[in-house]
Amino acid sequence: MIFTRLIFIIFAFITQGVLATQVNAQQKSAKIVVPIEVVFETSMGSFTMDLNPEKAPKTVANFLRYVDQGFYTNTLFHRVIPRFVVQGGGFDRGMKQRLTDSPVNNESENGLKNIRGAISMARTNSPDSATSQFFINLTHNPSLDYKDRKPGYAVFGKVTEGMEVIDNIVKVPTTTKGVYKDLPKQDVVILSAKRKGDSVASNIDPKTDNTQQKHTQFIAGEHYIVLDTPVATRDPGKIEVVEMFSYGCPHCYEFEALIQQWAKNQDSDVDYWDFPAVWNPPMKFFAKAFYAAHELNVADKIHLPLFSAIVIDQKNLSSETKLGEFFAEQGIDKKTFSKAFNLETVEDQAQQAELRVINYKPVGVPEIIVNGKYRIDRMRAGGYSEMLTVVDFLVNKERSLMK
Repeated sequence: MIFTRLIFIIFAFITQGVLATQVNAQQKSAKIVVPIEVVFETSMGSFTMDLNPEKAPKTVANFLRYVDQGFYTNTLFHRVIPRFVVQGGGFDRGMKQRLTDSPVNNESENGLKNIRGAISMARTNSPDSATSQFFINLTHNPSLDYKDRKPGYAVFGKVTEGMEVIDNIVKVPTTTKGVYKDLPKQDVVILSAKRKGDSVASNIDPKTDNTQQKHTQFIAGEHYIVLDTPVATRDPGKIEVVEMFSYGCPHCYEFEALIQQWAKNQDSDVDYWDFPAVWNPPMKFFAKAFYAAHELNVADKIHLPLFSAIVIDQKNLSSETKLGEFFAEQGIDKKTFSKAFNLETVEDQAQQAELRVINYKPVGVPEIIVNGKYRIDRMRAGGYSEMLTVVDFLVNKERSLMK
């Protein structure tokens, strides 16, 4: 009897030990899932998507890499099929396809379904061919799901806010252009895509996602340049942020929506403004167009259309006559434009822009100057959105110095 009780006690201890070991192993292997939200601003409104890195870690890491690079800025929703999908993320205006990174492995067997609002990776017939393009399901599309070991289209998130924006995109009439079918007649543009708040993908394997290793400190000479001679700012009581751009620069065009959105979110102690860089006659010509628009109080009306006409539509606006015709298309009388274009004050402002470039010493455009002391370019920062992260760092640095 005593022997039997002794065996029972030993067995109980062993059993408890095994269970405790299993529980500890499960706790160690458990992943802390932090919600990752991405907000898309489009020409038809905004919507928010909630990503699912627990079910689709490689797909989410791939998608966030494009988001953090600012890749989706000024791309189109280029495929709209009612009661099926809305697709985008791969083409500029004029259906110019963007270069992408390597494809991501298909994760369609993760159990997530292509139901209404679900976000999936677009691909070719090859299962592992998805890169940057994604689509939003307008209804349940079971034909797109993984089934019987046959790869489907990998769902990696869902729209949680703004589905009505997607429904409005569906209402835009479509057409066929060359090989592209179901193309909206009116461009539906992604103005920006960025993570909401400070959500961090801590539950994504860092081996598959380099984007989560964000800088908290930036190094002079490596991430930004300290100007040899500080340049006076226009308002010493504020932190000045100046963007240098050129109307003939595709990179500036891509960056424009991103920095304008950034500017809207700044506190009142930040003085943001922009100017056209000048280091050759064609750049000075379009700088005069910029300042003429300001003289006529139509800068907000002219700026983006002029950018688009030169970069996207590739219109030849290199003469005063052709530029006057463009202004006329925007509702400004040709003679009124010509008078403003040839004002002495406009000529002086263009010359001042040329002098600013000499003082700032940029290596190209777009570039940003913070408080007349620091210069940020795309190559050192690592990308468009990274430029603004460095700007935020330097603005906070200057804010601390002012306090």
